[in-house]
Amino acid sequence: MENIEKNYFCFADFEFTCGYCIHKLDSEILSAGVVICDESYNIKERFYCTSKPNRYPKMTKQCKKLTKLTQEEINNSPDSNDVMAVILRLIRKYNINKIYVWGNFDKTALASDTKQHQRFGKECANIQRVGKRIYDIQESLTEKLELPEPVNIKELASAFDYKPLSGSFHNALNDALALYVIYKGVYTEDLSENEKLAEIRRLRTEKIEKRRMEVEKKQKETALSVPLTDKEKLYYSGIGEDSDEAKNFIYLRSKFASSMQNNPEKNNFLLLYMKTPEKFKVIPKEKYNRTLQGLSEKAIDFERENFSELLLKECMNFSSVKLKI
Repeated sequence: MENIEKNYFCFADFEFTCGYCIHKLDSEILSAGVVICDESYNIKERFYCTSKPNRYPKMTKQCKKLTKLTQEEINNSPDSNDVMAVILRLIRKYNINKIYVWGNFDKTALASDTKQHQRFGKECANIQRVGKRIYDIQESLTEKLELPEPVNIKELASAFDYKPLSGSFHNALNDALALYVIYKGVYTEDLSENEKLAEIRRLRTEKIEKRRMEVEKKQKETALSVPLTDKEKLYYSGIGEDSDEAKNFIYLRSKFASSMQNNPEKNNFLLLYMKTPEKFKVIPKEKYNRTLQGLSEKAIDFERENFSELLLKECMNFSSVKLKI
């Protein structure tokens, strides 16, 4: 019997049904992999098992390609609720309350599998119990690794020299082992000496910058697709093309231009201040429904021919440059 006064960690990965007509909220478990280690990172248990879905038991081409699982394996697999029962026994054996995963999809997909079991009148309590213990460590490890944004398990595992001994990634056990290796590396290695990690940071930063420039280029093209009025020209030339005020002007004008171009027959619109900071929507007035009312803090009416006046008024509230226009 293990000494439960020690700390143990559980790392897990799940593969789910996907592809064709399967929406992510209809996902079901195809396989589960679990790695349990002690506080010195000695692996104590490994577990892997496939499971047979209830609603979509026939694998899609995308799913076969991604997971490398065969239809025969799935056909001969137990129900996912029975697979989760084994996982529960393991974590209870080591007094573990949190099951570490990478990303926020697992919890949602386990809830989806629960829904499918209920749909078919099948027992699902074990799936629910495992779902309650899922704990996403992606954000915390991304911060500790000083990455500008999360990367996938395969890319990050390469920084810690992890390669599956057999099979490939998107195998639940291999991905659980990769997460274990990454976690162990974060808390036991000198990350400042990890050149592979530094290269991942550099490439990811370049990718983000390239993506930002592409977005800004597209916004500018959209914003300027509608000719500027004289007052707009005066404002835009006075704030400097590379200033924050100019970026705000282009961003907001692109919202106006895009909505009006997509709705050429509409004349009455709304500018919505969304509850998400610094986010705006421009929509035809008739599309303002209860959902948007709940998501927005303020709605301003305007007509197509008067959008420029509203745009400048809103930009001047933001701008540190006060022009007489």
